Amino acid sequence: MLDVTGRAGDRVTARLPEDVDLYTTPGLRAVVDRIIDEGCRYLNLDASALQHLDSTGVTALIVWHRRLDAVGGALSLTGLAGHFHAMLTRLGLHNAFTFEPETPSADNPSP
Repeated sequence: MLDVTGRAGDRVTARLPEDVDLYTTPGLRAVVDRIIDEGCRYLNLDASALQHLDSTGVTALIVWHRRLDAVGGALSLTGLAGHFHAMLTRLGLHNAFTFEPETPSADNPSP
């Protein structure tokens, strides 16, 4: 499930699970919706553990972006694997919210 790793005022940081798909998204949406309802305006999702993201997961990201944007907030994703970063860019979502690719480690530099 979603692991909240930091909270300061209206800013929340949370780690996404490995799978954000048809089976996990309903639970994730319930948790994130509650976080937003409780006053979160700036949500940073750490996607470094993400292995699988399907269309229901992408839809959830869009819904969260819209909810936060409507209250003057913002959604951001960090640690996205290259293929997820490319997919979200191809979908045009780089114009909607901020997402950053994972930073290559010294042990595993990118080519």
